[in-house]
Amino acid sequence: MRILILALSLAIASPALAEMIPYNPRISMKVGQTVVLKGIRSACDGNRAPNFHALSSRFPRIVLGKFKDGGTGTMESRNCGKEVPARKILFTATKKGHAKFNLYQDEFDISIR
Repeated sequence: MRILILALSLAIASPALAEMIPYNPRISMKVGQTVVLKGIRSACDGNRAPNFHALSSRFPRIVLGKFKDGGTGTMESRNCGKEVPARKILFTATKKGHAKFNLYQDEFDISIR
C-alpha cells in the first residue's frame, strides 16, 4: 500500500503532468482582462517553482495593470536545456494605454484598449 501511495504522489508531482507555461512578449488586451506573461523558474536543478512573493520584489512598476500569481506549471528553459518547474506570472489590465517593460530578462510590449 505504501508503494502505491508513493507512486501516485510522484505521478501527481511530476513536471511532465504540469501545465506548460507560455511566453507572450506582445499582447493586445482589454481593461479587466488577465493574460499569462511567462513562467519564472528556480535554478536548473530545482524541483520546485519559486515563491511568487519572493519574485514580486523585482517586478517593474506598471501603472496600467497588476502582476498576479498564476500558480505553478512548467516551462522549457533554454538555459537549463530542459522542461523545469516554474511560477506562472499573470498581468491584469486596469487602464487603457501602452507599456513596454522587462520582466526577469524578457521584454514585453502590451497594448490595452
